[in-house]
Amino acid sequence: MKDPVDEQPEPSKRALNPARGSNRGRLVDVLRRQGPMPRVELARSTGLSFAAISAITSKLIAEELLCEAEPDAVAWADDADEDDGDGLSVRRRGRPAVLLTLNPEFGRIVAVSLRMNLIETLIADFSGSGLAQSRLEIPTRALDASALRALVIAQIDAILDATATPRHRLLGIGIALQGIVNADTGRHLWSPALSATDVDLATPIREAFGVEPVMANDAVAVALALTAAEPALAQGLSASIVVGHGVGMGVVVDGEPRWGTDAGSEIGHVKLAPDGPQCRCGQRGCIEAYLADYALYRDARTFLDLPPAAAQQPSEAQMTLLRERAQGGDPRLEHLYQAAGRSLAGAVAATISVLRPHHIILAGPGLQAFEMMRHAYEERLEQAVLPWLLKSTAIYVRPSESAAIVDGMVRRTLRVVDRNLLETAE
Repeated sequence: MKDPVDEQPEPSKRALNPARGSNRGRLVDVLRRQGPMPRVELARSTGLSFAAISAITSKLIAEELLCEAEPDAVAWADDADEDDGDGLSVRRRGRPAVLLTLNPEFGRIVAVSLRMNLIETLIADFSGSGLAQSRLEIPTRALDASALRALVIAQIDAILDATATPRHRLLGIGIALQGIVNADTGRHLWSPALSATDVDLATPIREAFGVEPVMANDAVAVALALTAAEPALAQGLSASIVVGHGVGMGVVVDGEPRWGTDAGSEIGHVKLAPDGPQCRCGQRGCIEAYLADYALYRDARTFLDLPPAAAQQPSEAQMTLLRERAQGGDPRLEHLYQAAGRSLAGAVAATISVLRPHHIILAGPGLQAFEMMRHAYEERLEQAVLPWLLKSTAIYVRPSESAAIVDGMVRRTLRVVDRNLLETAE
């Protein structure tokens, strides 16, 4: 398996990254991705003329979307290399460059993650920096549709109040959900975390807060957070397989979701064996039924004295206990984790064979146990994928915490907000 970045294939051979959107949108997108920079660097990064950059930034400053940052101690507007006469290059410093940045006070974004027994909420400013975060542990499967809507709205209200955020400063709300989401209609179709199905979340949130919510599968949010943290992984097509409460996949192209209604995939419900272990989707033999936290913990309890999991979902502490027991050398647990490794290889093999991504990122808290899966995973992957196909995709292991979901959802929501604010007008 290829872990190092320097072994990745060259994405430009199979994908291009054309400039997209309006000039205003391109400029803001560069600042979101690269951080504060002077006008001359903005011109280079966007491909726009310096005159165009000056005109656009003047308007955006007047509209309070941009502001000037503190001068960078090492950024100088007139830096140049000169020869000192001995063939050596010396640096001539000019005046400090004026850095432009997104105005954090322009507005705020709220991101909500709904998954098994937990609702997590994050509020961020317009630059994407988090301001406050909350976690509510609650038995989510006990919620009917009405209670679910009321609870999500109450959590958003609570974090707005806690940060004294005026409602007119709320620019967007992002909702990341475990399960199947129709992001176009704002409906949550199915989730293992809920007993209610086909729930309209968008309408009550829109009516309560006056903004159109952005919805996505939680694996998409994780994919956005991971590719933003490592820009090299955002080049071309990247598929993040997220292992934890369940097994999902988020697909992004050049750092943005591109496919379907939410760019998510239920890779965890691909069948490995028709008579395999029970999956909580109701079927048998799914990848998730071997690999997800609940499956590993459920099967381990058949031969170990472990405390029961609440609503069939083990806690983080319970999964830590299970990993520690496995690392202690119990051969029965070793067998479970090897089976999990083979199912992970099945997910990767299917992804490579169907999508041929430039990058696959194995993520989620379940990957903290990867070393116990590695041998079986690598052995099965080599058997399951044509060698030349396997070489075309770089694979990375990036165990991630649950906070990656709300972080990624902030990014997704800000991108939609930017488009609505900027790309409809020059």
